[in-house]
Amino acid sequence: MVTLIGRSFGRIAGLLAAILGLLVAFQIALIAVASSFTTASTLDRLVQIMPGFIQNAFGPALLSFAGMTTIGYFHPVAVMLVVQFAIFLATEPAGEIEAGLVDLVLARPLPRHWLVSRSLLVMTSCTVAATLAMWLGTWLGLWSLAPQDARWPDAHVVLMLTAHLAAVGWCFGAAALAAAAWARRRASAHATVALAAVALYLIDIVIESWPPAAPFARLSLFHYFHGAAILRGTANSVLDLSVLGAIALTGIALAYWKFHTRDL
Repeated sequence: MVTLIGRSFGRIAGLLAAILGLLVAFQIALIAVASSFTTASTLDRLVQIMPGFIQNAFGPALLSFAGMTTIGYFHPVAVMLVVQFAIFLATEPAGEIEAGLVDLVLARPLPRHWLVSRSLLVMTSCTVAATLAMWLGTWLGLWSLAPQDARWPDAHVVLMLTAHLAAVGWCFGAAALAAAAWARRRASAHATVALAAVALYLIDIVIESWPPAAPFARLSLFHYFHGAAILRGTANSVLDLSVLGAIALTGIALAYWKFHTRDL
């Protein structure tokens, strides 16, 4: 197992380092922007020129320095980066089947489920690392760039945003792991879940901006991670994290079952 995990990390080491560095830099850059808006007293004007759906999506994040420093956690770029990276990592078993490597690995007396467990551990640890990079970038940016009289975001709020981002990434990673257990080509497993993630994100935006579509809100996984609601204190984080966790565990269970029973 250790050898399998080491091999997987060795293949993605450069990509992982680049993504972690990008997320840290992204968060620090957002705090620098927030500092410039705060010192220029332009927050009110910024809100006035924002379209309604953006105000609805970001809400209190646009109203104060503390709020603006947390936008990165639910910004589409950061969210999709974490989600797509988790999906890519979780589809590794399908790539090994496609390349025929699984035959060489399982020619040894190794439990078949080790391949799933390896990818699950790698995907989970990298998803957590990505969200912790956001967390690290937040405090580095605040310590180095925050105006002296600015109010920092509440530590509990930052923790909840970090937890929700990690849960969403883990949820899609689990779905990709299940897809990889069925697929014989990595590209098909990856593309299916990756496109589904983008579609669900777009659907969530439409639902939040169009009241008649509200009854369908729970069909999107992103419904359970609204950063603006967390900032307002109106989010039911226990319920949201429980739903995301239950969906992820279901996907993981399906991955183990299918990979164990399929014809490799």
